[in-house]
Amino acid sequence: MMSMIHEATTDEGVVRCRVLLLEDSPIDADLARAHLDHVDGFSFEIEHVVSRQSFLDALEQGGPFDLILSDFALPDFDGMQALDLVRERLPETPFIFVSGVLGEENAIEALKQGATDYVVKLRMQRLRLVVRRALIEARDRDRLRSAAQALQDSEAQLRYALQAGRLGAWELDLATGRMQVSDICAANFGLSDGRGLSSYETLKACILPDDLPGQQRAVQHAIDAHEDLDVEYRNVWPDGSVHWVQVRGRAVYDRNGTPTRMMGISLDVTERKQAEERQNLLLEELNHRVKNTLAIVQSIAAQTLRSAGSPAAFTEAFQARLRILSQAHDLLTREQWQGALLEEIVGLTLAPYQGAGRVRIGGPPVMLSTGVAVSLHLAFHELATNAAKYGALSVDGGRVEVTWSADGGEGDGEGRTLTLDWRESGGPPVVAPNRRGFGSRMIERALPYELDGDVVLAFAPEGLHCVLAIPLSPRVRLR
Repeated sequence: MMSMIHEATTDEGVVRCRVLLLEDSPIDADLARAHLDHVDGFSFEIEHVVSRQSFLDALEQGGPFDLILSDFALPDFDGMQALDLVRERLPETPFIFVSGVLGEENAIEALKQGATDYVVKLRMQRLRLVVRRALIEARDRDRLRSAAQALQDSEAQLRYALQAGRLGAWELDLATGRMQVSDICAANFGLSDGRGLSSYETLKACILPDDLPGQQRAVQHAIDAHEDLDVEYRNVWPDGSVHWVQVRGRAVYDRNGTPTRMMGISLDVTERKQAEERQNLLLEELNHRVKNTLAIVQSIAAQTLRSAGSPAAFTEAFQARLRILSQAHDLLTREQWQGALLEEIVGLTLAPYQGAGRVRIGGPPVMLSTGVAVSLHLAFHELATNAAKYGALSVDGGRVEVTWSADGGEGDGEGRTLTLDWRESGGPPVVAPNRRGFGSRMIERALPYELDGDVVLAFAPEGLHCVLAIPLSPRVRLR
């Protein structure tokens, strides 16, 4: 309870202190005040009490006090009882006996019980020295205690920061190779506690062999160049899994410049590395998809140009096909480019013609990869456009049925075939064209090549019939 010694200071640098004086003699109390007025560097605010009750009231209501002075013998009280009360309530406050009856044995016993010092009234001039020394010692103890508490708080904050950031602490003795690591640091290497990393050799044994030379070069460079260590490498956990760890630190040197220790932190960065790998894969996939899309656009432009009779016809047909390509990309984007269901692709293509039972779609759930989904969407668009211009969808009574099934065994793996059947009926009599247009060429030539399948396109008089057989694979699979 010595905060006042630190904080209550006058402009002249004099420390103000509160004193509780237990003395039943007014003369002796005045004498004590007179001597306190001559203590160098301190000024005193004195509360004088004369009885047990007033002493208790002062301790409970008037504190805190920086110093307590007490007579040894009082009418209803004695100094040893007062000392017990102070040690119970204010254990850090200096307690000095000032008495005319204090013998050597009593003084020794008082010091054993926790008194700071004692002064015989016949030698009151000694009070100045005793008080000043007691206050300075109390102030120094309080400063040390505050510094220790600040250090403890700082260490607690550091531990919390390390735990919150999943940072492990480590220290390496460069002479012996011995290591001390925190439990979090050990956990970064898949170990239950720090005892598993007791030496630099055990650490190196955890590092993936391909990454060990780079780790050692980084450590040696940091030591030789007096620079910070910052290295990332893979380590193998006891269960065989591979994880990434980032290690930062710095060497400590003696007065001769010889490196003696290294210390720093470690952090498991496996999730970040995996995210970076996923991002790189996504960038590669995006690059691949952009190139594929540009190739499709280039092919559509070239084929449309050859089949168009005029610039206006080319513009109309080309823009329509680009819109279809955009629709497929919108659908795939909603599915985060993980593919699309065959039913969604067919439904998207034939949506403008739904109603009055003109379109029937049916088959088991089939998941298509992105490339297959785009190709089939373009093919169905060409079939639907042809049906709307010349076939079943060009008249009120025409119908289109699109069905699919999986044949050739059980399961959804290799050996089975997905058969798609596009069948038109109720439209005008079909006449086979003399020249194949873009749509026919894409369906008969491009689709089999891209999907590794077979296509049969039959211009039967009762209606166009297209059958597409595609082997089931990771690109085309039952869901």
